[in-house]
Amino acid sequence: MSAAPDATDVDPEKTEVEEYRMTLLEHLWELRTRLIRSLLAMVVSFSVMLPFGGDISRTLRSAAEPHFPEGGGFAALSTLEVFVTNLKMSLFAAFFLALPVLFYQGWSFVAPGLYRSERRLVVPFVLFSSLFFTAGASFGFTFIVPLAMEFLLAFSTEGIEANISIASYLGDVTKLLLAFGAVFELPLAIFFLARAGIVTADALVAFRKYAVLLTFVVAAVLTPPDPVTQVGLALPLIILYEIGVVTARVWGKKRGVEAEHTP
Repeated sequence: MSAAPDATDVDPEKTEVEEYRMTLLEHLWELRTRLIRSLLAMVVSFSVMLPFGGDISRTLRSAAEPHFPEGGGFAALSTLEVFVTNLKMSLFAAFFLALPVLFYQGWSFVAPGLYRSERRLVVPFVLFSSLFFTAGASFGFTFIVPLAMEFLLAFSTEGIEANISIASYLGDVTKLLLAFGAVFELPLAIFFLARAGIVTADALVAFRKYAVLLTFVVAAVLTPPDPVTQVGLALPLIILYEIGVVTARVWGKKRGVEAEHTP
């Protein structure tokens, strides 16, 4: 007859996770709560940024205006285009203003499945997620958008005026900035995957050649069909991947240490 397990043999962290285990209905209710709070944060942020839609539109247009040939510029193709575009720019800015709340709600949804030591990372997660996303968008606006516009507008020929729809331009730019913001989250994603033991630095190094190919595929999907923006997104993504490798090596879960403590 086997002896009953000693209380000291019970992993307190695993017991803690079991205490937080939720049913499917509870997960759905929790998801609903987090989505509602995120939506409320967006509504409040949109209300704050609503008066600044025109200013944001002018700021984003400033990256392209110096590169227009003589006689070219932005144009409104309908009576409502400027008004609707300014509303969209207010919503775009509201997203960045609400980022800390959005990331916090996302973290809170997955927190019940984490250990207590991992749940304590909520403040660094929210802080660095918001900073990395904003840094990625800023990088795209400061360096990539001007280069892309200079490259694309250089193909304007005599007799063809380079008049671009405001809505079309700002739609492309906002998508590009969101893409840069998302890819700049890569080191942080690798950090948490490494801490959870899902990936290791050695595995990332072995996958490097495929990752380089994948970055150019992702860049081609997320950016307009021009080589400047595609390379401009792929190169930072490769650098961020290498930062992720270092991150996994320094802060990743040590398999050897785990083995020593395994009975």
